[in-house]
Amino acid sequence: MLKLAILPFLMLTVAAVPMPSQEDGILYIRSYMQGPVNDATNRLWEIGNNAMDDEGGIDPTQMDDEKWQELARSAYLLEISAQKMADAPVIKAALPGHERDVQPGAYSMKDVQAYFDADPQAFRLMSRNLAEHAAKISAAAKAREAKQAGLLVGELDQACEACHAKYWYPQG
Repeated sequence: MLKLAILPFLMLTVAAVPMPSQEDGILYIRSYMQGPVNDATNRLWEIGNNAMDDEGGIDPTQMDDEKWQELARSAYLLEISAQKMADAPVIKAALPGHERDVQPGAYSMKDVQAYFDADPQAFRLMSRNLAEHAAKISAAAKAREAKQAGLLVGELDQACEACHAKYWYPQG
């Protein structure tokens, strides 16, 4: 029952993060990633990792109706969040007043913005790919395809990392 209680929180998180509006059409990526995208992704990993079998799939004996539903819901929240990033008319790295913020081991928000500005279509494509990947996780969870769901949850890191490497992390 406690796990079902997290759904309203996740939905409020999606609603509370600055989103594109009809007036400004701006999506502030850093805060959006730290909100609904991160929440949904972490929930997918939590469920998938806790139920993982020796072959990387999900062990169906570790899942119950509630966990399957939560896996599908979290994947759906990630799907709609990623689609919003793909569809955002204007992409901003950080909220106003935080454009010069620097996180340890990452580019400055000013640099990230320059990377977005140089190739916004690649970001949109990566976001669409993430949305499609999340939709596959949701479909596998709804169908209770344990092996497929587990493999897709495991591959989620690659989908995230491709974008992070291009826009957020210094090249080693």
